[in-house]
Amino acid sequence: MKKLTILFVVLVLASVAFAQNPMWFKGTLDGAIAKAKVDHKLVLIDFYSYT
Repeated sequence: MKKLTILFVVLVLASVAFAQNPMWFKGTLDGAIAKAKVDHKLVLIDFYSYT
């Protein structure tokens, strides 16, 4: 059981080490949509509001 726990911790740490950071687009929505069409990707719109 101890070996399994150590293996799990090592795998979690390895996955965090190789995780990629998102490349945030700075510009207009129209520019983001145009770039997404060229790259054949989706557009994620992240927003929030105070309530």
